[in-house]
Amino acid sequence: MNNYSIRLFYFCSILCLFLTGCSGGLKVNETEIIVTMDGQPLEGVSVNLIPKDNNSVTAFGMTDSQGKCQTQTLLGQANGGTVIGEYVVTLSKTETKKTGKLLEGTNGSKIEETVSVELLPTIYTNAQTTPLTIVVKSGKNSFPFELNSQKR
Repeated sequence: MNNYSIRLFYFCSILCLFLTGCSGGLKVNETEIIVTMDGQPLEGVSVNLIPKDNNSVTAFGMTDSQGKCQTQTLLGQANGGTVIGEYVVTLSKTETKKTGKLLEGTNGSKIEETVSVELLPTIYTNAQTTPLTIVVKSGKNSFPFELNSQKR
């Protein structure tokens, strides 16, 4: 990047922050997602709310031991909420597993290879295939999702 590009980038970044701050930030609403599978709460599920239109912003959260999470936007406070609108919901829970295969490290040492394994049915992990949708309205919102472990 040349100096002009860097200055332009910083100017645009500061302008976006200024405009967001002056307008009072995003108008968000408390949004709780509850995820269970086969009747049991799921902890550590990454929840992503993908807007169906351009008037909303993406929101996300991570479920606790009760299978619950409070969502937030990238510009919002932790557990701050979600902008009014329609969303597609994707869910993902991964686990790192060792493969048993040894790889050569940078200093000649051996390290064991690991892979990330998706634990939820893949139908829920992709915005194109998930059957999960929500409509966030003004005020407090709560959306329970009972997943079927047999769906793939």
